[in-house]
This record gives sequence, structure tokens and C-alpha cells, in this order.
Amino acid sequence: MALLVVGILPLIGIGQLLRVRVMRGQHRKNAKDYEESGKVAMEAIEHVRTVQALTKEETFHEKFCHYLDAPHHDALCEAPIQGLAYGFATSIIFVMGCCSYRLGLALVIKNLMLPMRVLRVMYAITMSSGTLGFATAYFPEYMKATFAGGIIFSMLKQKPAIDNISNDGRKVNLSGAITFNNVRFSYPQRPQIDDLSFTAQPGKTLALVGPSGCGKSTVVSLIERFYDVKRGEVLLDSHDIRSLNPIHTRSQIAVVSQEPILFNCSIADNIAYGMEERPSPEEIEIAARKANIHSFISELPDGYSTFVGDKGTQLSGGQKQRIAIARALVRRPKILLLDEATSALDTESEKVVQEALDRAREGRTCIVIAHRLSTIINADSIAVMKGGVIVEQGTHSELMSRHGVYYELTQNQTSKASH
Repeated sequence: MALLVVGILPLIGIGQLLRVRVMRGQHRKNAKDYEESGKVAMEAIEHVRTVQALTKEETFHEKFCHYLDAPHHDALCEAPIQGLAYGFATSIIFVMGCCSYRLGLALVIKNLMLPMRVLRVMYAITMSSGTLGFATAYFPEYMKATFAGGIIFSMLKQKPAIDNISNDGRKVNLSGAITFNNVRFSYPQRPQIDDLSFTAQPGKTLALVGPSGCGKSTVVSLIERFYDVKRGEVLLDSHDIRSLNPIHTRSQIAVVSQEPILFNCSIADNIAYGMEERPSPEEIEIAARKANIHSFISELPDGYSTFVGDKGTQLSGGQKQRIAIARALVRRPKILLLDEATSALDTESEKVVQEALDRAREGRTCIVIAHRLSTIINADSIAVMKGGVIVEQGTHSELMSRHGVYYELTQNQTSKASH
């Protein structure tokens, strides 16, 4: 009887193998469509107000359904095959039970086996076949899990170009000198910087101006070492940034971007995120005062314990920007990067934030990126970028006297403002 069971089990395995192959091919084929449909859903949810304002609910719904049409069609086509495979595997279990009972009966009649022993074997076969049958019901989930696990493990095996959590590299206390030597960098879709060279002295402010897409924000990303250059070198205090420890280096750099990111926690916690070890309440308040936000916080019922909401939805743009500035200042950075920090603000908010930024620049190297040229007039040096290279550099008065690209940009903004 045991030999009978052993002989039939491979047939069950064949049935399950057919199911596995069918489902594996289906998952591989439809994974991309599921991914794209998920992206559409996430995009619509994240920007739900814009979608509603543009009355594009039906458009996103149709786009979402479009990506699921192919998986749905494949599922309808594969369902009969999966049903047959499942039916084959299940029927084999019942066939095994029938054959076992028939063989056991014959052995008892011929006095080759005691009835009690036959019942024991039959009970074991019934239990094992039933368990196997229950297990087959979970094969679809098993295939989904193995497919998802395969994607995760393949990602874990990938070696990042920049190991952001590594302890390797030198840990240097920076003074703030920044040098770009013949730097070339390009994104997968387009070239961005070509043979860029400049120097920012410690404690000085260098402003980068130019048309959109000329590579200004890319400079900030390279200083933070979010990317590595394709050619040339980025030096911090004469050290190649690739030889420095990323964590230690970034702890001495602070960034204030155009769209500040606040977390769904209190104002104090958002400011404290600027340091690895939580700063004292006094340090948080000092940073808030420098950022021109302390008076506003003090007027709130819960003060610094006030929750800002998801992505800071409870605050205005200027208030969020000043909290982001306080978060940057509390870590006392040697290098401060301002990436169009006031471009999205109204005139009144811009004035308050600009005062906070001017105060934040004191005593540290500062790279300022700005479209509104009126905000960088007092910079120690202004570099005009065009096509990924610097075409002019000097102070505001020097560049205006040359009547070059900077002069034209200034005149264009002045004429637009007058109209």
C-alpha cells in the first residue's frame, strides 16, 4: 500500500507543477501592468485636490482600468487552465484513496494483512492526502509571495553606487570650502553639466543664477553627494567628496529647498530632526528665533508642541519655509544650500523668509540658487550658468557693468515686474 501511495504522489506533483508554471508566467507578464496601475492610483490619491479641481476623476479611472485590462483578460483565459490543473491534482488524491481502499480490501480477503493494520494505513493516507489537498489551495498565494520575494531579494542584492549608510571614508571636520574642477554630469535622459568649474570660499556666499534646466539644482545634489560626477571632481576643503564618509559629511551640510518637507509631528520635533541627537528646548528656540518663526509659534495654543499635520498642511508656505530654515540652523552647518527657497512665496512671506535666510548665511559657506535676482544682490559672488557651464562670474555691480547675460536677465525681470 505504501508503494501505491509513492507511485501516485508524482502524479500529484505533476498537477501542481502545471499550476506553478502557468501562474508564474502569468505573474511575470502582468507585473508591469500592476505596477503602472498602482502608480496611477497613488498619483491620483496624492494629488486628489488637483484632480478634483480639473474634473479629471474619470480620466484617471479610465487610465487605471486600462492598465488592468490585460491582466483581467489573462486571468479569464488562465482560469480554465488553473481549474483543470487544480481538478487534476485534487482528483488524484481521491483516486489514491479509492485505490488504497481496494488494495486494502484485497489484502484482507487474502489474509495477507490484518484489518486493523489496513485501517491504520488508510487513516494515514486519508490524513496525508487531505493535508496535501488543503495545501494546494494556498498555491496562488504562495506564487504571489515567491514572486514578490524574488523582486525584493533582487533589489537587496544590487550594490548602490553610493553607500549612504557605510562607515567607510574619512570623517573630516569641514571649514566650508567648495571646489568644482571640470565637473561633468548627466542624467539618464539628458546631459546636465559639462566642464563646470568654480570655487566657494569658506564663510562666503556664492549665488548661482540662470535659466531653468541649466544645472543649478544639480550642483546642490552633487555637493550633498546624491550623485557621483561622471568626470572631474567635487572637493570639500581640498578633499575629493568621494573619499569622505557620506553620513559625516552630510551632517555638516544643511539644505533649504523650494518645497520644504515637514513631518506629521510637532513643530519642535520637526526642528529637532536637523540633528542626530535631540537638541535642547533652548537650542530649538534659538534656531526658531533666527528663522523669524518664534513669535508665530509662541502665539499658538500648544506652542512648540503644535502638530503641523501631514506634510505641514496646517501651516502656510512661509511658515513651513521658516520651520525648514530653523531645522537647518539647529544643526549649525558649515555649508548651507538654499535651492530657490523663496521662489514659491508671496511678496510679504518672501520678505520675512529672506530676512531669516540673510541671518542664516552669516558665518558659513552658502550656495544660493535663485530665480529672483533681487534676492542675491548682496552675495559675495554671482555665477551665471547657461547650458551646464558658468558663462559669467563676479559681484552684482561687476556683472551689471559688463552688460552680459546677467545684465539681460536683470533687465528682463525688471521689465516684467513693471508690467
